[in-house]
Amino acid sequence: MKKTASSLMLCLLALSVSSISTFTAGNQDQVFRSRHTRRDVHQFCIHEPLHVRCGDDQHICLDDVVQTIETPSKLETLLNQASQLLSRHDANGAFALLAEAYPLDPTSSRIASMFQKCMETNVDVAQRKFNDWKGSGDTDFSEGELNNLFQDRMGLASLCIDKEQYDQAGTQLRTAIEEASLWLSRALLDSQEVNDDALVSLPELESTKFEHWRPQIDQARYLLYRTNAACCKWDTYFQDGDQLRKSLERTLPSGHVIRLLHPFDALKFPCISLELASEIAESYAHRALEAVGVSMDAYNLEAKHLQPRRVVTAERQRESNENMQSQKKLRIGYLSPDFTSRHPLAFLMQHVFRCHDKSRFSVHIYSLSREANESLEVKAIRDSSDTFTYLPTTEKTPVELYQSIVQDDLDILVDLCGYAGTSIVAEIMASRCKLQRDMGDTAINTHYPIHVAYMGFPGSMGSHHLWDYSIFDKHVIPPSLRDYYSGALVYMPHCYFVNSHKTVIGGPGDGIMLANEGEKATLRAEYGLHRSAFVYCCHSRPDKIDPSTFRSWMRALVRARDECKKNGVNDEALPLLWLLRSGDEIEQNLRRLVLKEFGEGIEHALIFADVAERNTHLRRLGCADVFLDTPAYGAHTLGVDALYSGVPMISLSQNNKNPDVEYSDKDVETKKTETENRFIPTDKLASMVGSSLLRAVSCKDLIVDNMQAYEDIMLKCATDGHWFDAIRNRLVYSRSESPLFDTHRWCFNLETAFLKMREIDLDEMPDIVVIDE
Repeated sequence: MKKTASSLMLCLLALSVSSISTFTAGNQDQVFRSRHTRRDVHQFCIHEPLHVRCGDDQHICLDDVVQTIETPSKLETLLNQASQLLSRHDANGAFALLAEAYPLDPTSSRIASMFQKCMETNVDVAQRKFNDWKGSGDTDFSEGELNNLFQDRMGLASLCIDKEQYDQAGTQLRTAIEEASLWLSRALLDSQEVNDDALVSLPELESTKFEHWRPQIDQARYLLYRTNAACCKWDTYFQDGDQLRKSLERTLPSGHVIRLLHPFDALKFPCISLELASEIAESYAHRALEAVGVSMDAYNLEAKHLQPRRVVTAERQRESNENMQSQKKLRIGYLSPDFTSRHPLAFLMQHVFRCHDKSRFSVHIYSLSREANESLEVKAIRDSSDTFTYLPTTEKTPVELYQSIVQDDLDILVDLCGYAGTSIVAEIMASRCKLQRDMGDTAINTHYPIHVAYMGFPGSMGSHHLWDYSIFDKHVIPPSLRDYYSGALVYMPHCYFVNSHKTVIGGPGDGIMLANEGEKATLRAEYGLHRSAFVYCCHSRPDKIDPSTFRSWMRALVRARDECKKNGVNDEALPLLWLLRSGDEIEQNLRRLVLKEFGEGIEHALIFADVAERNTHLRRLGCADVFLDTPAYGAHTLGVDALYSGVPMISLSQNNKNPDVEYSDKDVETKKTETENRFIPTDKLASMVGSSLLRAVSCKDLIVDNMQAYEDIMLKCATDGHWFDAIRNRLVYSRSESPLFDTHRWCFNLETAFLKMREIDLDEMPDIVVIDE
């Protein structure tokens, strides 16, 4: 048990490194492969049952490990014993004990620290031996030892990332890459597979006996890129991004991209083009089909080469009671692992399902979450559905789960997750192909639901076999970019992004109240914001901010502060930039950049807020004057939060700036390099959600098409009070009048699309444009 748990824990620690990764613990030859994926190891361990395979025969579920040890005294005993072993530098023995203790308390900071100490001890020992080999060449250092050292550094980096120790994580990853590069270069030189030039950097590994190292090193480079982005360490941001893109282009045909990059990150990072992101999604669709046993030879998933689709319109008038009673109800299923109080999806959609016309539609919820709680969000969803079913992901295969859904005789199954989290959702949607293939002619008489993708994944799903339709709008997928998206599309008439803000915020019993003007003054003081300062705000995750965008914000901030000074504003009341802090290193890195490039004093205009729970976040958000949307991956839920709070948002739609021309700035003297002002493409769907939100609240004048215009409108917001007051008043009015916050209207339009789907032959599947009544 200890041996298995030790290897299992190493797999757990490295899950944030790879969606499907292979790890070796110590001298053990057992290989563990994760079956379901999470991009964040801490989130995965807490929220998802983990399945791992030990070799080819043994299958282990972490839940089973949890159930085998339940007494608190056992936990304390294990930790004390592990601590004693660590004091004697017996890291392997301590590691085995900690792996047994971990399932008892996955959130324990003590266990995490002790795991980190184990890994640090093993790394120190191995590093000393590696350095001896590196210096003298007399000491032997085998490939197996290198692999163990490499994986220990990757696991240690994952732990550091989970604790927001990004600098330490980066050091481990860089060192792992450097050590592997040196060892492999020497090994290839000794075998005469390369010449002396290979010692300078990592050689080309393809067609050599060490080519199996390429995916591992690419993975470390990718994790290093993510780590630096998470703490805004941008020294080599664009160079590393270029290298990541080249690695993806090289590995995509081989299938190794699955291990290298998650589709969600492909949408987030500006170095990944829309075309490449769509191909990555396609590769994940391949993986889902293969996971349920469908040969790729039977399904060509390429969407880009389909013939142009026919477009039909869907318009629906409200019908009489007599007509409605004569028609069968349409049975709609909604599938997601995110019907929990923690996830934004549940918050956004908690009151959507009750808006369905229950005389025409029945609503069936399928939750893959293990959290059977009674939070306000989950309770609202449960109460507004006809059935609410928890699917046992630990007890059934994806195909078996899909079969249980099919038994409910659904007309339409809406996937609210896509590639946003666990891979089991895509595998469930792929199970229709599996059943149709296995059943042959009998499948003709079996009723399978229409598959619809919505909300969870803001990009191409990569397969018209797994998902028949995706729901978006014409602003996030303009006609010129249609060919990059698989399957048929439903174009909603306004913004596709739904929310429950109007009925949740300020509603009875929900406990979420926006701050009034008096409370905002108190909150401003609490967060270090001067009561009369103009506050630019971006509370998006720091990894959504790129260096070019941040420099644009700073140029506009400097201009606004200079203009306000000319108008007699006191220094303490000058405009501020309010950002989200996720670890101390973020604040240090940004202040250091501002001091270096924009001079002394201006770094104090940066104010940082800690991550907060939802109610606190919504109340404090109203203290801002303008929300700044991030171009590469925009504000979605957060954009809705800002607009409903009465905070205008500036958003870049399609960036029309010539990528061959650097930004020029005549007002601020900065130290520029070729890469500091790189063009940021905004043609991905995730980049254009902000502009769709703004159009739905009649604020098109806050949408810009280049970063110079972005800077100019930032300045105008802070210096043209009459114009800006009109914007804010229009936004406040939109709470009650705009289609963005009219959930009943949105749901009626969705139902119109559903009714149209039922009329259409699935072999044809044209795009559907919903016409608002």
